[in-house]
Amino acid sequence: MPALFDGVADHYDRARPSYPDGIYDALDAELDGLSGKVVVDLGAGTGIASRQLLARGAQVIALDLAEQMIRRARRADPPTPSAVADGCAVPLRSGCAELVSFAQSWHWFDVARTAPEIVRVLVPGGLWAAWWSHPRADGEEWFEALQALLERACPSYSRQHRNTGNRTWEDEPVGATGLFRTGRKVIVAWAREVSCHDWILETRSTSYVSALDPGAREILISAIDQVIAGGFPSGRMRVPYSTHVWMARAA
Repeated sequence: MPALFDGVADHYDRARPSYPDGIYDALDAELDGLSGKVVVDLGAGTGIASRQLLARGAQVIALDLAEQMIRRARRADPPTPSAVADGCAVPLRSGCAELVSFAQSWHWFDVARTAPEIVRVLVPGGLWAAWWSHPRADGEEWFEALQALLERACPSYSRQHRNTGNRTWEDEPVGATGLFRTGRKVIVAWAREVSCHDWILETRSTSYVSALDPGAREILISAIDQVIAGGFPSGRMRVPYSTHVWMARAA
């Protein structure tokens, strides 16, 4: 998995969207203020969420297995304190963080191995939070055509993957570990303004597209480009999104 993302780190850093303020408002309320809190951002990628947490006054440590992603996090302004590290063996002392966060990354982790590490790194009663953003333009012609293209071309893609954050707490794997109290979910609806060009770059940065053979990938991208251009002739897109965040305290 790290190699997939290292190969598309430039596209990822340029085109992936940031997260809506409502997510950080929810974390702020849960922690009685993010300012001054130590946050470990696991699966941080190029530090998109890390930078937003820093802007809220948190003390952030970004960790990711993909070296090129972390390199870009370090180049940001301000640079994000970061390291190449595995979530199953976090290189931090026990009880050092008030929050361990997973922005669009929790589904990549082995829950049975990662959950105990989260609890170890957290202060007693510290917070685990995982969130996912997905477009919600279901029913729009361009979006249905896009989904059909992706499902047909990418063996690992299903539009149902967008429902990761929709699970009940009983179905959320971390809840089954018994290491956390009952979780709370917050859903933030928002609209994304993006150029067609950057939408295509983001598509290239996804694991299911970057995993394709180069020839198949370019055929798919060309088809997606036609769909997007037909749906948004101005070159600008406004797409409804929702971000689902789960939060739970260490038991």
